[in-house]
Amino acid sequence: MTGTIQCAEHGDQQMTFVCEHLIRGKGLGFNFFPEPDNSRPDAWCNDCEIIRESVNGWDEESEGVAKISLLCGACYDRAKMLNSPK
Repeated sequence: MTGTIQCAEHGDQQMTFVCEHLIRGKGLGFNFFPEPDNSRPDAWCNDCEIIRESVNGWDEESEGVAKISLLCGACYDRAKMLNSPK
């Protein structure tokens, strides 16, 4: 498990990172690389995945588009539910 943060809505939670688009988006896709020791790995939307693939991974350009943002674990779970394919 990574560190923790204090969320105004959910209290003490796991610290997670997602592209800014997932925070308020719906149906944008939810991409991540599975991590055996982390049930909430860094995540990004389909548009960020297209850019990441076009530059063969994360670099300054793809990270600039993604604008990785900090979320609490419960907010991450909500973003995953809202953006994952049904």
